[in-house]
Amino acid sequence: MKRWTNIFLVIFTISTVSAQSSDSLITIGHRNYELGDYPEAIKYLNLAAEVDGRNPEIFYLLGVCKSQLQLNNEALKDYQIALALDPTYAEVYFEKGYSLFMLGKLEESIEAYDKSIKLRPENAVAYVNRGSVKCILGDKEGAMKDWKKAEDLGAPLPEQDCDI
Repeated sequence: MKRWTNIFLVIFTISTVSAQSSDSLITIGHRNYELGDYPEAIKYLNLAAEVDGRNPEIFYLLGVCKSQLQLNNEALKDYQIALALDPTYAEVYFEKGYSLFMLGKLEESIEAYDKSIKLRPENAVAYVNRGSVKCILGDKEGAMKDWKKAEDLGAPLPEQDCDI
């Protein structure tokens, strides 16, 4: 009897997942992300990917959740999938820049922020982040230029000084 119950549960779970749209699974995953329950968010986003593996938002959100868990190498794999599906997804380049920074890949981080800014030049935080990476690399002039642009767009400047 227990075996039949387990089989029924597996069939029920599979039919429930396939009956749910990827949008509803993304919504549940995003809600869990907002609540800070990244493992639960990843669970639902993986289900969404099984239903619709062509939606770049799923892989973007998976990457963000994994980045929050400091799984930046895994996050980068999800960002690559998202960008293969939509190479104009500016937010993916922004998050990719952060993950690369966290992995100490500073030049690559700047390249990702460059692409994000090219696609969304009004994103003040991208200028702040790129400027901060430039500062760390010793490019004081580049950092100050980025921070000025961020300030012009309404972002507060970082409290750090770029006197290296």
